[in-house]
Amino acid sequence: MKTKIILSSVPLMLLPAAMPCFAVVEPISPGGGEMVALVPDAQKKAMSLPTLDARLKLFAKDKVSGKVLRHDPLWRKSKPLELKWRATEGEVGPWKIEIGKSPDLSDARVWYFSDLKTDAATGREVGKAAAAAEVSRTIPRANLEIARDYYWRVSGRKPCGPKCSPRHANKKSRCLVRSAVASFRTEDLAPRWIEIDGRVSNFRDFGGRRTADGRRVKQGMAYRGQGLNDNSLTGDEPGRNRLTVEDVKYLTGTLGIRTDLDLRSDGETAKMKESPLGPGVAFIQRSSACYAGIFTSDGKKVMAENFRVFCRQENYPIYFHCIGGADRTGSLAYVLNGVLGVDRHELETDWESTFYPRIPDANPDPKFWCRESHFNNGFSKYGKEGDSWNRRIELYLLDCGVTKEEIEAFRSIMLE
Repeated sequence: MKTKIILSSVPLMLLPAAMPCFAVVEPISPGGGEMVALVPDAQKKAMSLPTLDARLKLFAKDKVSGKVLRHDPLWRKSKPLELKWRATEGEVGPWKIEIGKSPDLSDARVWYFSDLKTDAATGREVGKAAAAAEVSRTIPRANLEIARDYYWRVSGRKPCGPKCSPRHANKKSRCLVRSAVASFRTEDLAPRWIEIDGRVSNFRDFGGRRTADGRRVKQGMAYRGQGLNDNSLTGDEPGRNRLTVEDVKYLTGTLGIRTDLDLRSDGETAKMKESPLGPGVAFIQRSSACYAGIFTSDGKKVMAENFRVFCRQENYPIYFHCIGGADRTGSLAYVLNGVLGVDRHELETDWESTFYPRIPDANPDPKFWCRESHFNNGFSKYGKEGDSWNRRIELYLLDCGVTKEEIEAFRSIMLE
């Protein structure tokens, strides 16, 4: 049974089986609805520039003037979330941190932190927890959604006195306290980067951006990133898995991924029959084109087939990828967000985010296979003068063989 005590009009919920304890753990930051930024500053600077030419000049200048942007460690990562709290009565860890979107934290994810040092040789925790007036912890792989309200609290332990016997200190009756619940809101700026333990990066939520009519592309429905396993070395045996056991639990459990859309070729996958996420995830492997290739006859046929995966509610949440999450993945994401109504500037900076702090268009060869101009040249051939970029992408999909009904089905699923 949980016990509630009121101290200075602040309710403190004690953990189960805890004895009454009058220490107070106070959240410091973020709190009070504070705004928390997720997009790294360097990337935010690049994204804010209105034209491709301006962004190219930014990185060219940076290369000459000291590579300040190039040395930023947070490209393709979210800004770390740091929580701070005050231990008013000498509370110590292990600390339990809960973060959720519900004020009662019924949907919270949980992190544990110890105050003890870890012995490098044995991996065992050693020493004795030392109290500190203020405590802060950086939350690994928080993977917060953008433009969302979040709530958090921390639980700690009021240690026994200096004359306390080890037998008593190890009893479940030692004092455990929870802080009050604090809140913050994440900044309304995509992309929402996702971080896991394994060797899968360039991983982000496909959703989060606003459309021309003011709606938002839903978050938590589709994700894009690198391959979940390496390319095959021989062509007859799949490459090694890039995921940890905890990654699989997170992707299939917390993110709930139900479909793995693999855009790699048969040679890269060795004709895999099952996703690295396990047999419970539908696996679709289809050799796909990118850039100028999506405008060829074969490219348009495959684009239509890939698009139809996103027209069926039962397939969601979907993870789509190639090997690097850059070219084939980026081309498909450009079309998907485009037909949803996302602004052209955001389509461009989303594609560029994979490559920052450089942009392939810096290559002087206009026929270089990996560049943004291939999208511009291809979609410009659709529609007429005055048509929006989103309309031109829609006409491209119709030319691929996608129906208006399928486009509307996709929009009804993916738009808030």
